[in-house]
Amino acid sequence: MSFLRKRPMMVASTAVIGMLAMAGCSPATSSTNGSTSDPSASVIKLAGVMANATDPYWISVMCGADAAAKEAGAELTWYTNPTTSTDGTSQAFNSATLTDPDGLFLNPFQGTQFATQVKQLMEKGVPVVTSTPLDPATQFTDVPNATDGSNFIGDFMKILPEGSGSMVALGGITGIPVLDATWKPLEEAVAKQRPDIKILPTEYTSFDVSKTTQIVNGLLLAHPDLSVIVASSGPEGQGAAAAVQQAGKAGKVKIWAYDAIPAEVEAVKSGVITVLVAKPALATGQKIVDLLVNEIKDNPDRKPVSQLSPALDPMPMTLITKDNIDSTESQAAMYKTTCSG
Repeated sequence: MSFLRKRPMMVASTAVIGMLAMAGCSPATSSTNGSTSDPSASVIKLAGVMANATDPYWISVMCGADAAAKEAGAELTWYTNPTTSTDGTSQAFNSATLTDPDGLFLNPFQGTQFATQVKQLMEKGVPVVTSTPLDPATQFTDVPNATDGSNFIGDFMKILPEGSGSMVALGGITGIPVLDATWKPLEEAVAKQRPDIKILPTEYTSFDVSKTTQIVNGLLLAHPDLSVIVASSGPEGQGAAAAVQQAGKAGKVKIWAYDAIPAEVEAVKSGVITVLVAKPALATGQKIVDLLVNEIKDNPDRKPVSQLSPALDPMPMTLITKDNIDSTESQAAMYKTTCSG
């Protein structure tokens, strides 16, 4: 069923437009992407609320979403927060909902923050797709990646040292289940299969490269036997690699890192990072827009939206090493810092 709805264009606030420019995703002349050949034509109007919008992973998600919106002839406007702060994301969310979008993508860093507001939007017939499940779950659906570390235990165990040592997980910030899922299964596997390896307390670095570098520098001094680092996000992988390289321990300290930001990719090439686990950023953005557009077309009367059932299967991730970094698959999995090119 096809249904397109027309509404007057609304412009985001100056602060939000400034953050859009920082993210480097939307066109310089407009905060929307879509068909503009016929101004009188009705279009589906989408809004995206993006926290941590300067991170290459989320930039890549926005690039994928922009491309899908353009292909669908939909308008997509981003309301961004360059950090993970709840206040900044709330401001972006409020700006987005004031435009009365047909559908909304939400990237919250606290699962409990928007559950009530999302429920209200869904009751008004506005589907909301999130990057992680809300608590309680009120969203139409979320787009999960196969971040569960249990999928990679076999590969992870191969990089562990033959002798004893210690390992540490860098967990970003607390309270993000999808991040916890990256490192906790790996720790549990080591505890069961390699009791000779000491597991150090998890370090939370707030996705700050400099803070991560300082923390890992301290760990390397305090624990000379530190041999494995698990970095649950790109900034942590970058910071850990910088510290290990500065300490002259590249290759001796194995780094298993998630994401594939440019600095991490370079660290793999130089042998500082052993393995990258890249999320399908571009494909995730495309999936988000496809889900929203299809649901909007299937619900022309804006009846209350129910949760999608069954839930979506996790999207597969790509393991990148020095041996396969030039492969087509690895190249396609690497993150962008801008949508141009």
